[in-house]
Amino acid sequence: MVRHSLDSVNEFARQGYNLRITCSGCGRVIEANAVEMMVELNRRRAPLSIASLEDRAKCRECGHRGATVTACEVNI
Repeated sequence: MVRHSLDSVNEFARQGYNLRITCSGCGRVIEANAVEMMVELNRRRAPLSIASLEDRAKCRECGHRGATVTACEVNI
């Protein structure tokens, strides 16, 4: 079995995964399409690294800044 280094949104998209983003404040979980996230981050000229995304993510529910990003399968 091969392990892939998923350290950027590009890698999530390239490997065919979505992003599961969990708020560090309230625990709210959303699933985001990696390709759409990559396009949006590029449009904003924001870094594509997962560490940067985790630090900058802001919850729409509680307003907390900070999250955990993990991979999830694409549900078609």
